[in-house]
Amino acid sequence: GGVTVGGDIVGRDKIVGTQISQVQLDQAFRPLEEAVRAATPERQAEAMQKLKELKTEAAKGKDAQDGVVAKLVKGLVGLIPSAVSAVVSAFATPILGGIAGPVTKYVLDEIQGK
Repeated sequence: GGVTVGGDIVGRDKIVGTQISQVQLDQAFRPLEEAVRAATPERQAEAMQKLKELKTEAAKGKDAQDGVVAKLVKGLVGLIPSAVSAVVSAFATPILGGIAGPVTKYVLDEIQGK
């Protein structure tokens, strides 16, 4: 009874390639974008800029720089403290969870108070 497999065996979500589509990014970041839109007007513009930079970096997929992603996440939460749950849920998706490196994971734990 041997088993032969031709291809990949995946136990859960499989992320292939290094590029993430814009539609996937928009879906993953939708809760965070809503949190930014609900922010006070004086913080909204800066937060929207950070979100745009975060999307740009995340679009690089596996080539995204972990330190840059972590810094942008921390900056967003610093501007909009109520966005913590939106940030955490965005990075809980397989798409963004797949690009979150150790620095980003540390920041996510830190903003959750872990």
